[in-house]
Amino acid sequence: MRIAGKTFISCVSVGLLLLGGSLAARAEPTLAAVKKRGQLVCGINGELPGFSVMNARKEWEGIEVDLCRAIAAATLGDAGKATFVPLTAARRFEALTKGDIDVLVRNSTVTLDRTARTGVRDAGVYFIDGQSVAVAKKLGIARLTGLDKGTVCVLRGTPYEKDLQDWFTFRKLSVVSLMFDTQTAMYEAFFAGRCQGVTQDVSAIAGTVVASGKAADYLVLPETVATHPLAPFVRAGDDEWLDVVRWTIYAMLGAEEHGVTRANVDDQRRAGRAAVQRLLGVEPGSGKSLGLDESWAYAIIKQVGNYGEVYERNVGVASPLKFARGVNALWSVGGALYSPPLH
Repeated sequence: MRIAGKTFISCVSVGLLLLGGSLAARAEPTLAAVKKRGQLVCGINGELPGFSVMNARKEWEGIEVDLCRAIAAATLGDAGKATFVPLTAARRFEALTKGDIDVLVRNSTVTLDRTARTGVRDAGVYFIDGQSVAVAKKLGIARLTGLDKGTVCVLRGTPYEKDLQDWFTFRKLSVVSLMFDTQTAMYEAFFAGRCQGVTQDVSAIAGTVVASGKAADYLVLPETVATHPLAPFVRAGDDEWLDVVRWTIYAMLGAEEHGVTRANVDDQRRAGRAAVQRLLGVEPGSGKSLGLDESWAYAIIKQVGNYGEVYERNVGVASPLKFARGVNALWSVGGALYSPPLH
């Protein structure tokens, strides 16, 4: 993702865990457990503006939050039946494999070493990001090579440290990584000048710096260190649940492609074309295939919105971040996102 001019624009509850041990302790598929419980438990970041953060009304908001609510709408018919559990980067996959959460939706990059024989599976890309480095303007650094032998703040338990070191090593340069366990601690150190740069996905950097009110003092360097496709993760071996989470994303993308929105979904349900009728459950079949009510996708769009609506209100033109869609636009308008056919 690109921020115009590579500079920042200046205008820009802890979830409850169930009593009696981890959720995974129940020897039943996740979908059945969620339905029986009547609540979906989502692991999120909790400190990332635009993705998951508590607003001034003490309500969770962001792309991660809306995706969790969409999964709740699909499985339970009610987007409000999602509970949110903030997790550190280092503990997020452990919380998933131990069953403390049903699904992990926490700006987590799909990588081989996260999915091969690890006990987790990614369930479809919902946001394509890129790792960048931000610095204070007063340092006068214009390119990433200007950080040679410098110190960069890095979040522990992420691919950022390895990707950063690879970038510098390949160019016969070096950089010192200063590691942190939480987003808050990392940016506090960065703003205090303990490191010359901070590295993360550019959406996370922008959201955090803009929210700090210090955007005019910092800039994102032009180089992309690595590309990071973000996905929700589920436990391996639970194919039924993997399908539900994956097709929740596809339903939101498909709705945008077909022009189905929160405002017109009822009209589209009555008089939409065949593909829309299938999506919204008028033509039955998809719900049965997923173990859901036939109106599962209708509930997602009616209560949460299509992908474009979720994007724009959280990180796009209707948000303080003002991110262009870029690579996260639909394939039909030059982006990389798409939905397979719902039949």
